[in-house]
Parts: sequence; C-alpha cells; structure tokens
Amino acid sequence: MRWITQYLPGEVARELFAARDADAVEQQQMVIPARALGHSCFRDGGRRTHGLHIAFTDVEFADFSIG
Repeated sequence: MRWITQYLPGEVARELFAARDADAVEQQQMVIPARALGHSCFRDGGRRTHGLHIAFTDVEFADFSIG
C-alpha cells in the first residue's frame, strides 16, 4: 500500500464535482486525480517524464481536504 499526500489545485476538485454531477462512473472519475497526481508528482509540473501514463488503480481509501 502506498500513501500519497499531495496538494492538488482547486481545478481538480471542480473537475471531480463536475464528473460526479454528470453521473460519471468511478473509473471515469479516477482519471482526474490520476492525471493531476501524474502532473504534480511524477512529471514535476511538466518538466520531466513526458508521455508517462499514470493510472489510479485498486484505491482502498482517499481523503480530500480543503485547506
């Protein structure tokens, strides 16, 4: 199990709420944080690992807070 603590911009929350409100299935919704985590964690804001595909799979727990 891997614990990831990462700040994600407010646009990610807006996308998640919009997907939920549009009745997107969970798999479609998981693409949003995967893309955001990939951009911030693994691609260093677009400065490295171009073309890397990130998948959010087997998620047991996710906790989001507004800070």
